Amino acid sequence: MKKTLFITTFIMMCMVTVAQNVTLTNGAYDKVIVERYDSITAPNLYVRALETLSDWAGTQKKSKIGIDVQDKENGLVVFKGQVFIGFHKSNMLAGWNVYADCTIKIRCKDGRAQLSCHVPTMTFDWSVPEYPATETAPLGELIPEYTYKQRFRIKKSAIEFAHTVPQTFDNILVMIAQKMHQEVDDF
Repeated sequence: MKKTLFITTFIMMCMVTVAQNVTLTNGAYDKVIVERYDSITAPNLYVRALETLSDWAGTQKKSKIGIDVQDKENGLVVFKGQVFIGFHKSNMLAGWNVYADCTIKIRCKDGRAQLSCHVPTMTFDWSVPEYPATETAPLGELIPEYTYKQRFRIKKSAIEFAHTVPQTFDNILVMIAQKMHQEVDDF
């Protein structure tokens, strides 16, 4: 029992520490990584980026995301939308679906790709269709400290999920970068 309590307390302290170390740019979370792809041309990287983003978007069941820009000449792919972060149950029957509003860009050059994400806001959708309610809050007012003045009761949902946004999008970018190393299947 003491061991479980200690581990739980330690994990909670680590989560708070991670949330406090996040740097926001103008109230939004931004991350850029550059990945090297030896001897792969820009057009091939562009095709890999499209396939990888399409595969990833297909696995996001509750997310509302899709391709916004496809520029083959400049090797640019832009995805925009809302990535589902989680569900916060407010009562026995309903709760908030929590989304991070984002833009994911991939710029392809010969032998390398720049992957970036920009997350300016979070959206909270009430789960009961008969009583629709939506609240969009700037990420900068949710982390590292909650200062948002809301219309609806989203504070518990925001506190539970806002600190997970940076790690979630870091993981998404790393996963996309790794998947782009795989060859496109030609049959």
